[in-house]
Amino acid sequence: MNTNAPLIAAVAGTLLLAAPALAQDKLFVSSEGAKLKADKSASSDTLAELPVGTALSVLGQEESWYKVSAAGKSGWIYRGKVSATAPEPSKQGGDNLFGGAGSSTIMVSEADSARSMRGLSDSEQQAAREAGRAPRPLSDYKSALDQVLAGKVDKKELENFLKAGHIGEYAK
Repeated sequence: MNTNAPLIAAVAGTLLLAAPALAQDKLFVSSEGAKLKADKSASSDTLAELPVGTALSVLGQEESWYKVSAAGKSGWIYRGKVSATAPEPSKQGGDNLFGGAGSSTIMVSEADSARSMRGLSDSEQQAAREAGRAPRPLSDYKSALDQVLAGKVDKKELENFLKAGHIGEYAK
């Protein structure tokens, strides 16, 4: 019996699992504030800030980071900042909380229809009345949701939040 069989099976399994990532030769920046880093760490030097839609050539992958080249430079980018498909031109840019590809892009019509999920439908209003609770006016819900959708968070606030919570590229 071959004593190397378990090792060979483990290596083969690892290669099969890694094949999709290794086969990916092109990625696109999908988040605003994406940075090309000198090393696979959020605290390493920033080599360039990459706009949404930038095409990246994949040179390798380690943990949650891709080694890429773009615009004549090579470095590391966090996997949460990229996608396998180019973002639609309408999704690029924007400085509000819901702007940019890879994040929520709630449109007014979607927000209007989604309101029915949070106590705004006629049946929810009727259920409140039947339970002895006075239903709130629909305008109260609409106003509150409109305030949330109009909210803006600047890039520095978002970065500080991610750092403090050890989220995404700041997880380590």
